[in-house]
Amino acid sequence: MAISSQFYPSAFAAMFNNDNNSGDTFKLMLLANAYTYSDAHTVVADVSGNEISGTGYSTGGATITVSAAQSVDDSKTEFDLGSVLFSTATFTFQKAVVYNSTSNALLLYLDFGAEQDVAGQNYQLNAPSPKPSITPVAI
Repeated sequence: MAISSQFYPSAFAAMFNNDNNSGDTFKLMLLANAYTYSDAHTVVADVSGNEISGTGYSTGGATITVSAAQSVDDSKTEFDLGSVLFSTATFTFQKAVVYNSTSNALLLYLDFGAEQDVAGQNYQLNAPSPKPSITPVAI
């Protein structure tokens, strides 16, 4: 399954303003196919109307680890996302967002390319490959 990813523009401002702190908690919220990405979306309230519901899924999503490191060749900053396990789950989703649950700021949008149907099973979501990354631009 190919997963495309895109950072929300407001996430860059949050990073430069140090709004994402080491003690903050990040979450992965699953969304229905009906959600349409917009650069104007900045907080969870902008996307929560498209959040899925189902067995094994909690409103607001699941906690996920997020870390950043320079790429091997130092050309970009890569983001590692931890995996998330939904136990005995039954739901359908196609899209997701990663957000800072301390500030409710959106960080990353993920599109799984097609609806994912989960029916009464343990379902593990793993980080997309290649890793989401930011390439610096000279000004």
